[in-house]
Amino acid sequence: MLFKYESEEEQQLKQIRTAEIDGELWFVASDVAKILGYAKPGNAINTHCKPKGTLKQGILTEGGKQTTTLINEPNVYRLIVKSKLPSAERFEEWLFEQVIPSIRKKGFYGKINRTELPNFIERYKDNYHKLPSDHFSVISEMFARLYIELEKVGYIVPNKGLTGKQIMPDISVGRGFAKYLKDQNSNFFDTHKTYKHSFPDGLEVDANMYHVDALPSFIKYIHETWIPQKAQAYFKQRDPVALDYLPKILPFNN
Repeated sequence: MLFKYESEEEQQLKQIRTAEIDGELWFVASDVAKILGYAKPGNAINTHCKPKGTLKQGILTEGGKQTTTLINEPNVYRLIVKSKLPSAERFEEWLFEQVIPSIRKKGFYGKINRTELPNFIERYKDNYHKLPSDHFSVISEMFARLYIELEKVGYIVPNKGLTGKQIMPDISVGRGFAKYLKDQNSNFFDTHKTYKHSFPDGLEVDANMYHVDALPSFIKYIHETWIPQKAQAYFKQRDPVALDYLPKILPFNN
């Protein structure tokens, strides 16, 4: 799970990455130490945290999966107590009176449940086998070119957005790609076939699938048009957290 905390001193949001292990919430130690104003997070962790409450764990970062130090709740409290920041008490109240109680009660913190398996992934798994080997679907390619790329930089597309409706970016991309082919006078416009695309609730719809020869056009569309020009507007009303991560997957950042 990922949380955002606004630093009182710096007036900016800072991330706190966490992991649930055997029902217990663990925190990325360096994230906590930086928020609490420690100039050398590693030294602070070695000095103030008890070894029993620390462990090494592999987590996804912008640079891929990396091993980092996690600390438990008592060690977070030890860092808070030793912090010299005036806002350390405010951070303690936010974490121990809002975040952790909410997770224990609801299983998540905030307005969006980020622990549910995204509908997007369920449909990818349920429909991938329906495609012939010489065709691709929008959702199958988006899994690799949007979902996985966002996961690499620390963002997971949630099942539902702020309004409670399911987030299904493949629908926006699918419509946009069809229009893109038309606008480009592409030889692939209106040459698609359809397959029965099923949803978790049993609903089936006719969805477009394209010959693999059209794949370069799709890759160009999603990386040069949808992500830089349309993704911000799509996620803004559904999950504003995504706006921090979308710039990290733009072509010139790769």
